[in-house]
Amino acid sequence: MREGQVGRDLYVLVADQDMLQAMKGLLNRSASLGIRPINYAISRHLHRDPGCRTSASQYLRSHIKRYQHALVVFDRRGCGDDAPREEIQDKVERDLEANGWMRRCKAIVIDPELEIWVWNGSHQVPKILGWNAGFSDLKAWLVTRELWPAASAKPAEPKRAMRAALRQGRRNVSARLFGQLAKSVSVQSCQDPAFIELRDTLRSWFPAERPESRGHAHK
Repeated sequence: MREGQVGRDLYVLVADQDMLQAMKGLLNRSASLGIRPINYAISRHLHRDPGCRTSASQYLRSHIKRYQHALVVFDRRGCGDDAPREEIQDKVERDLEANGWMRRCKAIVIDPELEIWVWNGSHQVPKILGWNAGFSDLKAWLVTRELWPAASAKPAEPKRAMRAALRQGRRNVSARLFGQLAKSVSVQSCQDPAFIELRDTLRSWFPAERPESRGHAHK
């Protein structure tokens, strides 16, 4: 569903424009996520990752009675806290619940940063990054440039790796790329813990309607 509709299900607070475009792309793929279509709004915090970590509850306070659920998404890298991502999430969620979002909120901390979701093995990734090659070829190129440890499942510096691939593919860095990736890559292929937690949270909040339920609704 588009933003701007009445009776929204979800308010999402993110750290930057890249994440905003990624979340819009994902939330508009309800069938791929395994959820029902939802009404939502998304905004970005003026103080980016540190702002999401320290003041999400203040930012979201005015939306408590207008939305069923609140979701806060930001990077661990640059947020100002070196604790494990689960501990950071717990702190943000405790603050949200203490300020009125009891059992209706979730924080997702991406470790180390959003670009880690790009490297999921999808054949769409090289195309969007400007490559006329397969994902294995792109990975091999990054390995030769010491941007992807050969024995690792993901690049150690995912943002650095993505920017190098874009330069080689003669593409510019833009938030629009994250929207394109979110709209086209396989939701099932991403095995990042934060992404899986996000997907499972959305499924628990907005379970997909059963075909027989939709049939009864039209009777």
